[in-house]
Amino acid sequence: MFQQPPPIQLNRVLIPMVEHMISTSVTLPLEMLEAAMTYTRLSANKKSIEVHFCASTPAPITTTGGLRLTPDRTFKQSGYGDLILIPALWRNPIPVVRKHPEIIEWLKRQHDAGAVFAAAGTGVAFMAETGLLDQKPATTHWFYMEKLQRFFPDIEFKPNHLITRAGRIYCAGSVNSVADLMVHMIGVAFGESIAQKVEQQFSHEIRKPFKDTHFAEDHATTHQDEVIVSLQDFIHHHFASEISLAALGRLSGLNARTLNRRFQQATGSPPMEYVGKIRLDQASDLLKNTNLGIAEIALQVGYADADYFSRLFKRRYQLTPSEFRRSVRGKLFYLNDTTME
Repeated sequence: MFQQPPPIQLNRVLIPMVEHMISTSVTLPLEMLEAAMTYTRLSANKKSIEVHFCASTPAPITTTGGLRLTPDRTFKQSGYGDLILIPALWRNPIPVVRKHPEIIEWLKRQHDAGAVFAAAGTGVAFMAETGLLDQKPATTHWFYMEKLQRFFPDIEFKPNHLITRAGRIYCAGSVNSVADLMVHMIGVAFGESIAQKVEQQFSHEIRKPFKDTHFAEDHATTHQDEVIVSLQDFIHHHFASEISLAALGRLSGLNARTLNRRFQQATGSPPMEYVGKIRLDQASDLLKNTNLGIAEIALQVGYADADYFSRLFKRRYQLTPSEFRRSVRGKLFYLNDTTME
């Protein structure tokens, strides 16, 4: 049975900035907080939030996406925050964490002052380095779970949970999980009615079904080869049917060699590899959002052999379909009763 979480104040939010940070891991939570503030202004429960970006020096920092962000406080000037949003990092976080001992000491001081922490993805490594998560639950981006387990063996990493809490330290395994976490925090701080309004505003963008977004976002066609564009459109509409290189050749009027060359040049993948990606992406969406069995999902995405489908899926995601489903649905908070405050 879940216990009541510790109270959360959101009057002052601090964000530590560092190179290779993924900007969306902090900008999305801030946008959700701004939405919450808008709704409180429409009610009798008016509140304000003070937000500061903090770094070792006042120099601008370039994020992974190429944005240049300028801190408005150094760590020495920051004061104490109610909520510390720790951004996710691109690729292996360990070298970046070890390069910034001043951030580790700053996080310890914030914790001693009573702050609540929300660490996104690989940004969890910063909290791990403080030692504050030793013998406590944590999670991180699935790709770096084993690496961080080796570096921090005293932490109880929970691979089947996308959100964990140990006292005042929350960890989220992905940007989407951060969004779920922010809904929870807004509910604790501002009330469930405000949280529900924020969730309704953002959930469609965060969890929009694969069929509505996949082509535009994951496989957007920036090339000008109209023949290949037509084939891509055909694949996206018929991925569950039997598709062969010969069939694509007949549709396009290209011989196999030319088809492979032009398709690879336009999309970065050979035709049949592209078909496989579309099928497995759709399968991942069905695993997230339906209770269909593995064999039925295999059939729906174009694989008659469920075992073959499972092997392909594990090769792509490093998890079996069943493991993937458990992982993405593990968004319940894992509470460590011994660390409750």
